[in-house]
Amino acid sequence: MSLFLFSNLLVSITSLGLILLLLIYGRQKIHRIWALCNFVVFTWGVGTLIISSTANPLLIYIGWQLALIGGYFIATTYYHTIYVLTASKNKAFLILTYLFTSLAAIFTLFNKVVPQFRLMFNSIYFPRATVAYLIIYLGWALIATVASAELLKFMKSTTPVKRLQSKYMLTAFIIGFIGGGSVLWPSWGVSIYPFGNIGVALYAIIGTYAILRYRLMDIKAAITRTGIFTIVYAFVLGMPFWLGFKLLGKGLWILPLSFSVVLATSGPFIYRLLQKKAEDILLVEQRRYQKLLLQAASGMVDEHNLDKLAKLIVYIVKRSVKINFAAIFIDDKQNGVYRLKATRDSGEVSYKDATFLYEYPFIEYLKNHKDPVLYEELPLDMKRNLGTLSGISLIIPSVVQDNLLGFVLLGEKLNRRPYTEDDINVFKTLSNQAALAISYCLFLEEFKKAQERIFTADKLGLIGGMADGVAHQVKNRLNQFSVAAGELKYAAKDFIKKYAQLIEKNPDMEKEIGYFLQTADSIVSNVKKTDGVVRGLLGFARVEEKEQFFSKFNLKELIDYAVDMLKVKHEISQFSLGIGLEGGDDFIYGVKPQVLEAIYNLIDNAYEACLEKRDFRLNEQEKEAYHFQIRLNLTQADDYSLIALSDNGVGVKDEDKKKIFAPFFTTKSSYKSGTGIGIYVVKRIIEESHQGQISFSSEYLQGTTFYIKLPKKGRKI
Repeated sequence: MSLFLFSNLLVSITSLGLILLLLIYGRQKIHRIWALCNFVVFTWGVGTLIISSTANPLLIYIGWQLALIGGYFIATTYYHTIYVLTASKNKAFLILTYLFTSLAAIFTLFNKVVPQFRLMFNSIYFPRATVAYLIIYLGWALIATVASAELLKFMKSTTPVKRLQSKYMLTAFIIGFIGGGSVLWPSWGVSIYPFGNIGVALYAIIGTYAILRYRLMDIKAAITRTGIFTIVYAFVLGMPFWLGFKLLGKGLWILPLSFSVVLATSGPFIYRLLQKKAEDILLVEQRRYQKLLLQAASGMVDEHNLDKLAKLIVYIVKRSVKINFAAIFIDDKQNGVYRLKATRDSGEVSYKDATFLYEYPFIEYLKNHKDPVLYEELPLDMKRNLGTLSGISLIIPSVVQDNLLGFVLLGEKLNRRPYTEDDINVFKTLSNQAALAISYCLFLEEFKKAQERIFTADKLGLIGGMADGVAHQVKNRLNQFSVAAGELKYAAKDFIKKYAQLIEKNPDMEKEIGYFLQTADSIVSNVKKTDGVVRGLLGFARVEEKEQFFSKFNLKELIDYAVDMLKVKHEISQFSLGIGLEGGDDFIYGVKPQVLEAIYNLIDNAYEACLEKRDFRLNEQEKEAYHFQIRLNLTQADDYSLIALSDNGVGVKDEDKKKIFAPFFTTKSSYKSGTGIGIYVVKRIIEESHQGQISFSSEYLQGTTFYIKLPKKGRKI
């Protein structure tokens, strides 16, 4: 079997296998175009296979027609592939290439291109070049040149993955061009054996690899590996045959055969040794940062502060790999999002306040795939889901037992090289270590919060336990103060009645008696205020008891009780409260006495906020136009009942909003008996006793709305 025949057989079989591979695994337009390119290579291979295996003039003529027509379309389909890869807009030139190639094929079929043949190398017939042959060859070269020029231009501005893919395509075409061109030299009378035809097979293989795979090996390393492999095995397999022929003739094959076994055994070891040495030289920078990343990964578990850990991860990755940015997102369970925890960039990319909700398809994708993924590998809908986030090249999720704790987004390398398969493997290790470190930090944070809750509960429990005893003692003293002040006031008034004339004659005496009366009123007023504080403490203690008799009850009934209590407290006969119901009945689920206390406190606060606005914040004209507007709305959802209580009172200042739920903080004016316990008790009733939620919105001098979410029986919010 001649070398030319062997190469033609290899081209035919290889291209046919690649066509099947592309049809099975290809899903994109570029895959179909490249399958067509492999088909014309297959046509070339079949034609040259016929030429190299027969001396029949008719078969030789048919073989060259097939080979030339296939060869014409190699340049055209190559340009079509580049057209799709680069998203070129030069559609007119694409159409022109197909027209030109089709006309060349027609001319070849009608014997207008290769009418005569010559025998070369004592075994192969080659066509004699004509003017038409030269014109077609020049047109073919023009198409190939334009395609390569567009590819080179595209490489300067595209992503690292696309850039590496383009390098593979260009390398494949150069190899194929040189290899296939060696078959055409004899047509011009150049007596050089077409040894390079095997390059056409390499063209098809390398191009298919570039089209189908995203995680491409660095092309320098790939060429080096292939070159070393070829040299080693050419020596391993070729040396025994050369020795057999040159030294021993056609007999005594046992010696070279034994020699070939020895060399074939040592070949893989030599190959691996040379490959490692070559890659250590070519990939020295990559090996350096990979080593740094592995060292950093092993040390991450020593950092127990989540904020510091996040900053450490992005700092190490950006500095080691030398990329334009790195950003890490951590699970924020309280808000149901993945929130940006730390970022480090070159000033070109900013992800400030970026978040990803749990239900985002992108988050589901990371949970399912778990391994680092190149941005180019993401499905189109996932890329859209990333929204305005740009410049991403690699995404590294950190997963522990199917729980996505966070993920890292990496930008391009500053040297514009792509992330290789080796990089991906290193980042897998980094991802696993980061996941363990993040998990431990989250555990510590949750543990600290639990300790704080226990400590707070102990303190509050102590206060609750002391409340009854303290309140009893304080009330006894208050009663004494109240009685003494009342008697003082009664005695002063009695003295005024008995000695009215004396007092009129003595202004100083009248002034002193007035002072006694004022002091008595002040004592009574302060006794009332102190009594309010005591009642607040008692209410707080009752919340600590946390009665567990949950039931379903009518909210309207609770509102009526609360309004009656409000009338007694403020000594009013009428109180207007608007009530709205949405989404069903007015039944809610909870501990009835506790919910009553919460509703009463909120209504009472709303009424006093309206009083304060009217009495202290409005002028006389505004007071006449001002009317209290207090409204309670109930909205029923599947999992919860939402109570919204709004008023048009004084509202809350911005600087006070963060302190509203703090114990013993009050925004009420001094003339009101605000203890600062009421809203805090409401919060504990709703969130701790009922596992609900309470929030508010307010605008100063406009009003306030409190929102209470109470879960329904057997449901969670």
